[in-house]
Amino acid sequence: MRRRTRFIIILLLVLTAAVIVYALFFMGRALETTDVSLPSPDQQSGASVSAAPGAEEAVVTRSNVQAVLAELEREENFTCTITVEDFWPGGSGSSVLQVWAGSGRLRVRGEIGGAVRNLVVEDGELSIWYDNVNGVHTMPYEGRADRWLRLLTYESILALPSEAIDDAGYELYNGYECIFCEYTDPVGGHVNRVYVTAVSGLLAGAETYDGDGELIYRAGISDLELSVPDESLFTVPES
Repeated sequence: MRRRTRFIIILLLVLTAAVIVYALFFMGRALETTDVSLPSPDQQSGASVSAAPGAEEAVVTRSNVQAVLAELEREENFTCTITVEDFWPGGSGSSVLQVWAGSGRLRVRGEIGGAVRNLVVEDGELSIWYDNVNGVHTMPYEGRADRWLRLLTYESILALPSEAIDDAGYELYNGYECIFCEYTDPVGGHVNRVYVTAVSGLLAGAETYDGDGELIYRAGISDLELSVPDESLFTVPES
C-alpha cells in the first residue's frame, strides 16, 4: 500500500513538472507577436526599431507600412520651414514657406508672385492677406491644411490597395530618421515617395516622379521645432 501511494505521488510530481515545462517553453511562444516600437518625442535620435519585451525585433516592410503609419499621430504644435521644388522639361522653380501650427490653428507665410502672402486657418475659416497691402479676405474652409503647405497627404496611403505600395522601410531623409513609403498613384500613375518622421508624425519630405521616372516634385522641411508658437502669430489684421 505504501509503495502504491509513493508511486502515485511521484507520478503527480512528474505530471506537474511536465505542465510547467510546457507552459514555459510552448504556450509563451504562441503568444509572441512581432511588434514595431516607435520612439517617443523625447528621443532625440529619431526613429529606431526596437521590440517590446518578449517580442521579436521588427522592420518596416511593404506588408506592414500601412499599419505602422496608421499608428502615428501628427504633432499639433510646431514651427518649420518648407521648401517646395517643381521640375519640368528645361526648367524648375521653388518656393519657401514659413509655417506655424498650434492648438488647431495654422499660419503660413511665403512669397507668391513677387508678393508675400500670409494665411491663417482657424475654426473653419481661412484668412488671407499680403504684406504692404490693405485688406483681409476671409472665407469658410473645411479642407486639410496640407493644401496650403503644398505637401502630400500621407494618410491617403492607408486607403491604397497593398499592391500599389512598391517599397517601404526606415531611412534618413533631410536629417530626420523617417518611415519611408514608395507607392504608385492609382489615378495618375505617378510614383510618390514620402518620408514621415516617426517622432512627430510630420512629413519630413516627399518626391514625385512621372511615368518616365523623372523627378517633377520635391518637398522638404527644415528648422523643425516641436513647441507652441507665439500667440501673436495667429492674429489676423483688421480689414
